[in-house]
Amino acid sequence: MIGTLAEKGSSFGGNEDNITLIPITKFFENYGSRERSLNIAIEAKNQIVYDRTMGIAIGAFRVSRGLRPEEANDFEIYSNDSLSGVFRSIAATVRIGAFVISAIALVAAGVGIMNIMLVSVAERTKEIGIRKSLGARQRDIRTQFLLEALFLSLFGSVGGIVLGVLAGNGLAVWLQAAIVFPWGWAIAGVLVCAAIGVGFGLYPAHKAACLDPIEALRYE
Repeated sequence: MIGTLAEKGSSFGGNEDNITLIPITKFFENYGSRERSLNIAIEAKNQIVYDRTMGIAIGAFRVSRGLRPEEANDFEIYSNDSLSGVFRSIAATVRIGAFVISAIALVAAGVGIMNIMLVSVAERTKEIGIRKSLGARQRDIRTQFLLEALFLSLFGSVGGIVLGVLAGNGLAVWLQAAIVFPWGWAIAGVLVCAAIGVGFGLYPAHKAACLDPIEALRYE
């Protein structure tokens, strides 16, 4: 029997229309049946039919493999539940790896922000002395430099979110998948980066706030 299947189009970068189906007996006749691994996909209408179909399939496989009742299965069965479990396991491993890499990257970024702010304090020592001589308090200087560190970290977080969304949605368009914006992750990223900026900006801000105004005015 020869026929043409309905068009399915492409998905995930592959074209499902470039497929040819032949009877398995003809395949064995042309290409041999030794050292072959077969995959059989079965779909059930509901859970009741699924459970009954699973039992019938296992029995049929055992009969075809010539297994005795006391012998274990020498074939693999993958269901939606088992595939979901494997996917969750892989996702958990990837999540742990991503967390470790992200933590290292955040610490490195925080150290970079602290170095930038220390250089800024050194370059603006005279400015700090002038502000203090005009009545600026330590908390005013500290707040100023903390806000600058916070701005640097937020600027980096927004840039990272924009690049990540563009890259992710670009890949989704290429794979013909749904385009989404991860609001939860974006908000979490902004909050974490804000905390990194404030945390690593505390020391430079404190150093700037504690400068002696007379020594700062003499600084060249």
